[in-house]
Parts: sequence; structure tokens; C-alpha cells
Amino acid sequence: MQSQNTDKMASRDILSIAAAAIMAFIGVLIETSMNVTFPTLTKQLGVNLSTIQWLTTGYLLMVSLVIVCSSYIKNRFKERNIFIAGTLFAIVGDLFCALAGNFPILLLGRLIQAVGTGIVLPLLFNIILERAPIAKRGVYMGLGGLTVSLAPALGPTFGGIVVYFLSWRDIFWIVLPLMVIGLIMGSAIEQITPLKKEQFDWLRLLLLTIIFVSLTLGFNTISEFGWINGQFAIALVIMIIALAAFIAVSRRSNRVLVNIDIFKNPVFNLALIAYVFIQFTNIGINFVLPNYSQIADNSTSLIAGLIMLPGSLIAGLLNPVWGQMYDSLGAKRPITIGNSLFFLAIVLFAVFSFHISTIMILIYYVIFAIGMTMSFNNTMTYALTIVGPEYETDANAIFNTLQQFAGSIGTAIASSFLASGSGTSAAMIMKSGTQHAFMFVGVLILINFVLYHFVFKMGAKQLKL
Repeated sequence: MQSQNTDKMASRDILSIAAAAIMAFIGVLIETSMNVTFPTLTKQLGVNLSTIQWLTTGYLLMVSLVIVCSSYIKNRFKERNIFIAGTLFAIVGDLFCALAGNFPILLLGRLIQAVGTGIVLPLLFNIILERAPIAKRGVYMGLGGLTVSLAPALGPTFGGIVVYFLSWRDIFWIVLPLMVIGLIMGSAIEQITPLKKEQFDWLRLLLLTIIFVSLTLGFNTISEFGWINGQFAIALVIMIIALAAFIAVSRRSNRVLVNIDIFKNPVFNLALIAYVFIQFTNIGINFVLPNYSQIADNSTSLIAGLIMLPGSLIAGLLNPVWGQMYDSLGAKRPITIGNSLFFLAIVLFAVFSFHISTIMILIYYVIFAIGMTMSFNNTMTYALTIVGPEYETDANAIFNTLQQFAGSIGTAIASSFLASGSGTSAAMIMKSGTQHAFMFVGVLILINFVLYHFVFKMGAKQLKL
């Protein structure tokens, strides 16, 4: 096995990363490709839109809860067995979805798929962190980041094309052969770290489930009842009680879930907040723009699905370049430049929200996507480097968990802002609501400049120790 102090990787390790990347990409791709199928599914399965949305919301929740267990799973079981289990969950869930005759079976299939994605997604980054040479870590983390930055935007395009020309079931049939290929490639994964026999903390997982579900249910009420409503208040109270219980149990428990001692590191905390703000903004805006295109600009669903494709492809393919910048220039420069471009695009969207043509959306989104990818994965890479090998697995689990959960909440809140618009027509309400959404996320990304200032200031001191 090649040492991380060399600049080369064994072909077996590269194949291992490729196998995990394929499965993670498929999991995230299907996650977003289903959104364009909702109008069709409501008619064919006889359920309303608020119910059908749980195909995505439930998926994201399950992925989040499985990912938070990834630190225990990785330390307890061999990586090859973990990968095989995750892939089999994905394949079984895919078959359930493809053959589903009603909504409950389709939802069950989505939840089974989510278990597979939740297992494989953090495993991808763990494999990279363990095997990639230190000098090339940024590049390989950038390649791994292709799955989380490219797949979400390709999903609507993929789903829209398949549904338009074939059927929603073909989304699952098309990716099935790729899953089988990934499963075969996964035989290359070798175990390079010793295993630990530890007891799993089921109580803390239950409390986390209550926290995530209550928050999701609460935010889902905002679009219909506004920010101040009784259901939202009750959900927040339940969440706070469960969070307090989770912290209390964590301090006394000897069982394993995720090590909260990592939150004692202020650099990690600030980088994590910035990362969550980026993901929240990214997924929220990916929800806003296709709706704006159709309702405010009267574009077709096919155009709305394709409008973000150029930016996603350009930014996604450049991801390894941003990783190379990290390796050669350090973290500060690519992250700061990326956050600046990200903020610039948001300002442009907000200023021109009442007069954005399809071409303008396409151009602004290219800037948006490039800025997002420059800062997104490099923020995670820097935070994992700061905490060191002892906490890398736990840090990876936390980043990936909150990445999924932030996407779920981002969609719910973006929806509430679209509903908050004012005007005499649906188009005017959409334009006004879109401006509100961009102003809100603009504040979040502006805050990131402050967060990054302290991240790099304190991080430089920690790296010298």
C-alpha cells in the first residue's frame, strides 16, 4: 500500500475511490432527479403534492441519520463490506422504486435507497482521506466533491429528459447497470486501518432522529402558515428538548455514535457553519431558479431543467482545479475567491430579480456555481486537516450529515420565501419572493466572510502547534 507521504496512489486505491464515487454520484443524482416527477406522480399515484414531497424529504432525512452513524460503521466493519452493504441497499431500493405500484412502496424504496447513499457517501471521503497522498489531498477531495456539486444540478436535467421521453420508472432502470458496475469495482477496496469493537449508541441516534424530524416538519409549515405559527413553535420546543437530552446523554455515554468533543475546536465549528450556509444556499437556489424560469419567465419545463446545466458542468469539471489551488496556494485564496464570486452572483440575482431573462439566469448561475464549488469542498478539506487524523472520521460524518440536512431545510425555507412575495399575478409574486430569497441567502454568504476571517486566523495558529 502506498504511503500518504508519496505523491502516487496505487491503482487499487484509485479503483476503490472510483467505485465509491460512482455509487455516491448515483445516490445524489436520484435524490434531485425525482423533483421533476412530482406532478406526474401525483396523478398516477393519487396523492397530493405535500405528500409526494416526502419522497425527497424522507430520503434526505434517512441519508442524514445514516451518515451520522458512519464513524461507528467505519471503525466497526471492513470498508469492503460496508461498501457492498451500501450498494446492495441502493440496488434493492432501486428495484422497489422501479416496480412500485403505489406511493407507500415507492416511499419504502426511496428510504431503502437512502440507507445505501448514507453508507457510501461518507465512505467515499474516508477512502480518499486514508489513501490520497497528503500533497494531493486537495485534488482528490475535489474529485470526490464532483459527486456532491455536480450531481444535484444534473439531477433535474436527467429526470426531466427521462420523464419527457420515457417514464419516471426509467430513472431507476437506467442507473441500475451502473450500480452493478460499482458493486463489481468495489471488490478492489482493501482494509488499511484496524477495526474497533465498540457499542453503538441507539439512544443518541433516537434523539437525533427526533431533532431532525421535528425541525423538518416545523420548517415545512412555514410556506403555508408563515414563520410565526403554533406548529413551528411546537416543533422548535421538541427539537430543543431533544437537543438538550442529546448533549446530556453524550457527556455520560460510553457508547459510540459521533464524538461531540470535536465541537470544542472553534475552527471546526466556524468552518462547519460556513459550509452549512453554502449548502443551504446552493440547494435552496437550485429549487428557486427552475420555478422562477417557468412561472416568471414562462419557460418550458425542459428549459427550466436545462438552465443550470452549463454552470453545473463547468463548475463541476473545474472542481479538481480548485483542489489543486488548495494544494499549491493553501486554503485561504481559493475559499475567499470562491465566496466572493458566490456573493457576487447572489447580488446580481437579487438586484435584477424582477427582470431576469433565461440567458441572464444561465450566465449568473455559471458565476454562482463556480464560486460555490471553489469554497464548498475546500472548506471541508481545511476543517478535516485542522482536526487531524484522530477526529477526521467524526468530522467527515458531521459535515456530510449537515450537508444533507441543510439541503432539506434550504428547500423548505426557499419555498416559504417564494410564497412571501407580493403582486397581482403569479409572475409578480414569484419575482418578489425570489428577491426575498436571494436577499436572505446573500446575508448568509456575507456572514461567511467574517467566519472565514477567524477560521484562517485561528487555523494558522493551530497548524503551527
